[in-house]
Amino acid sequence: MKALQGVEGHVEWLEEPSPTCDVGQVRIRVAAAGLNRADLLQRAGLYPPPPGASQVLGLECSGVIGEVGAGVAWQVGDRVCALLAGGGMAEEVVVDARHVLPVPESLSLVEAAAIPEVYSTAWLNLFQLAGLKPGEKVLLHAGASGVGSAAIQLCKAFGSPCWVSVGSAQRLAYCQALGAQGGVVRTDGIEGLRDFGPFDVILDPVGGNYAALDLKLLALDGRWVLIGLMGGREAQLDLAQVLGKRVQLLGSTLRSRDDQFKADLFSDLSQHVWPLFAEGRLSPQLAKTFPIKEAEAAFAELASNQIAGKLVLVIDEALV
Repeated sequence: MKALQGVEGHVEWLEEPSPTCDVGQVRIRVAAAGLNRADLLQRAGLYPPPPGASQVLGLECSGVIGEVGAGVAWQVGDRVCALLAGGGMAEEVVVDARHVLPVPESLSLVEAAAIPEVYSTAWLNLFQLAGLKPGEKVLLHAGASGVGSAAIQLCKAFGSPCWVSVGSAQRLAYCQALGAQGGVVRTDGIEGLRDFGPFDVILDPVGGNYAALDLKLLALDGRWVLIGLMGGREAQLDLAQVLGKRVQLLGSTLRSRDDQFKADLFSDLSQHVWPLFAEGRLSPQLAKTFPIKEAEAAFAELASNQIAGKLVLVIDEALV
């Protein structure tokens, strides 16, 4: 099979051995794969896969099941999307059958490739870890990102008003159209978020230079979930505020979680999130697609930080 590998800061579509399909697994003929910031980091050599995971790029994909291992309820031909620790940007991938969900009937395979990673991340961090309740106020940094786009929709669906920080006025309008109450453009200064706080939950992929303000913006018993370090890994904090406000700072990654954790997460998504796609209350925010042979251009587009929503690589035109 062919697969996309990060090679010295760029990507190449190379021949790779086909993985074997064992007990409890399914083989997916990949139609499309979502592109995430983690792929940029892996391509640059800064985010290697967890031990035992595929070196091939790609944390999510959609496609058609081509083979099932023993003990699996899926059928050959089922349209599915999957969460992966790696390997999605390939002609085929083998994955734990518990990390697979059906493509919602209203969606294409290309749209479905934009779902697993971002909705898993948003649900895990806002609802499972932070315990977000209806009516609580949420701040989403990088609100127009893939995760931010999913988080805005989930907040709206479950009755929690949210505000965002974004990179442009156009992306702020995009977030408000999805359901955000408002927010700030970071070039105008994120101090303006004080006008909307305090916040019960902050979902933060920035860290670093946002950290001190995040602490000031949190409400009593606030939960601050750190999921990235786009703004750097170091910050100076007033720990008296942590004590006085009873703040919970939660560091969270998904890729390195074990198989059972991801299986439990997908079970929760199946019950609480997937029905909302059928109801039209959630929709994948597909910004643009690229054929796999133009993967380098797709990576450059994501790195530009000008995207609102998700980018998807089309692997097999015949399937989509």
